[in-house]
Amino acid sequence: MEKRRNYRDPKEPLEFHQIPLEKADELETHPGVLAAINAVATESRPAMTVWKAPTGTECDHIVMALDEYIYLGDFPATKDNCYAWGQDEVRL
Repeated sequence: MEKRRNYRDPKEPLEFHQIPLEKADELETHPGVLAAINAVATESRPAMTVWKAPTGTECDHIVMALDEYIYLGDFPATKDNCYAWGQDEVRL
């Protein structure tokens, strides 16, 4: 069965309202989490806004996008399935 994406491919060029994955270390955020944040960001809710103060729905989609990225091999899974998000984390 072919694996299909529900969220934006993290290798696609970034739009103006997204965070480059190279900023992951600076933001103390796993690159997969940044890619997931970028996937749910919009012009009205840019990625940095989502990174700082996500809504509940955005959090749900970020977790689902990260899970998809790990499943599809875009990012390797961590041993403990914890992914940094600034001073917080996402657990899969």
